[in-house]
Amino acid sequence: MSAESLQERWEVEAGGAVYGASYSELPEWIGEGSLLPGDKVRRGNLRWIEAGKVPFLIPFFNAKAEGLPMPVISPASSPEPLQNIISSGETGMIEVNTFSSPHIRSEQASPEPAEKRNSKDPGVCSIHGDRETFYLCGSCDTPFCKACPKSYGGSVKICPDCGSLCKPLGEMQDSRSVDLQRAAALTEGFGIGDFLNAMAHPFKFKISLFFGALMFMFFTLGQSVSALGGILMFSSAIFCVMLANMLTFGILANTVDNFSQGRVESNFMPEFEDFSIWEDVLHPFVLSIGVYISSFGPFILVMIIGMYFVLSSLGAQKEIFQNEIEKIPGTEYYTPDRTLQQSEEVKKLIGNVSEQNEKRLDAQDEIAAGSPSASAIDENADDAKFVERSIQESRKAQLEAAVGKPSETQYHQLASILKLAAPLAVLGMITFLWGLFYFPAACAVAGYTKSFRETLNPMVGLDTIKRLGFIYVKLLAMGLTILIASVIIGTILNAVLMPFDLPGMGNLPTKAIGSLFGFYFSIVFSCLIGYALFKASDRLELYK
Repeated sequence: MSAESLQERWEVEAGGAVYGASYSELPEWIGEGSLLPGDKVRRGNLRWIEAGKVPFLIPFFNAKAEGLPMPVISPASSPEPLQNIISSGETGMIEVNTFSSPHIRSEQASPEPAEKRNSKDPGVCSIHGDRETFYLCGSCDTPFCKACPKSYGGSVKICPDCGSLCKPLGEMQDSRSVDLQRAAALTEGFGIGDFLNAMAHPFKFKISLFFGALMFMFFTLGQSVSALGGILMFSSAIFCVMLANMLTFGILANTVDNFSQGRVESNFMPEFEDFSIWEDVLHPFVLSIGVYISSFGPFILVMIIGMYFVLSSLGAQKEIFQNEIEKIPGTEYYTPDRTLQQSEEVKKLIGNVSEQNEKRLDAQDEIAAGSPSASAIDENADDAKFVERSIQESRKAQLEAAVGKPSETQYHQLASILKLAAPLAVLGMITFLWGLFYFPAACAVAGYTKSFRETLNPMVGLDTIKRLGFIYVKLLAMGLTILIASVIIGTILNAVLMPFDLPGMGNLPTKAIGSLFGFYFSIVFSCLIGYALFKASDRLELYK
């Protein structure tokens, strides 16, 4: 066998990986147990076959199996064949030609020196100096043209020197640029510069910003059609809510995923080329529900419980009031079947009224007999007023005796409500602060996991907060700044555009303009979360 044949490059597929080796190295691999008969090998671009079926390698596998010394070959020896008997499934015995020699090279064949292969310039092929570099080895950084690397499967390129994977030059440069950018970002840390970059990032993609804001504005206005009434309008409003969440949380997931991998210059708008109702509409909506439940869910639960207790207390007070007022004659709630239970005051009042009626009848008789005196007329008028006043005061006294004076009643009702509201107010404040504190972490988890279950799990969010450390404190401060700016802008818009407020529909111009600012602030907030995760990617282990 010639020396050129011994140095010919072979490829070995073992353990799911492809390795390069010279022909003379394969027997050494067999002796070490690295190459098995069932592993695939091939020479050049020929088809893959099992190593145990290569005639040159069969004696080495036999010697390995029998525990004998490895046969050796030498390029200087003549190719005298040795007859080796190998068992076959069909004939029982076959003859295999091999070569005997007292020596085999133990050292690996090293590639030619770089000086002899025109590899000084990384822009040209290390083997063909007149061709531009197209591939770059991931291990030895050797540049190659399109024809030099070995092909595997049509798309996998193998370095002819070290057997590692080769990648296109542009892809390798982009990958290394991201690595350098990531290293610089980890050294720089998260701060005001990232906040300013997040504010400016949406304007780098003006078309996406314009059409995204326009869609978000229409979806926001569409949520007001429920005021028109009808199941169709209500369904349309719900669908507009889902579409608005499709944009905001779709942008959040896309931005967090790109930024956490170092692609901080990528477009914030997700691609809708392969539109899917689940992936592009329902999934972001479900993620948004998970974010709000995990952050503000306890606050909403406390508010529901508080409203239940307050309404129950008011209902009990109303029932007591109604039971008492039903016992008072002269009211619309009084029941006639309780006349036998009238109080002595009511009986006395009825007696007084009867006496006054008798006096009126006597006065009328006097008028019929002749003109009465002025004093008699005045006396009758005074008596009538006295009777009416007595009736009103009696009813008022009995009403106050039953339910208390108005001020006292209101005080007792307010005191009972406050007695319930005090612990609920404390719990409400705590849970509301929890929502503000945990909301960025919930958004981050929803962005990089895209899992509803992980988003609901507070342990995942708390672990993220722990790994972010002081970066999360800065993120909270920046998020609070955005929230305050949004509230100020909304207040100004409501004050300026107050004349356009419509019953039921609300202030449509304020909603339209406010939605534009809201969309922009949502992008900025998503970028802030992405920058924070990128700057802590070494601790979060998100970098792929």
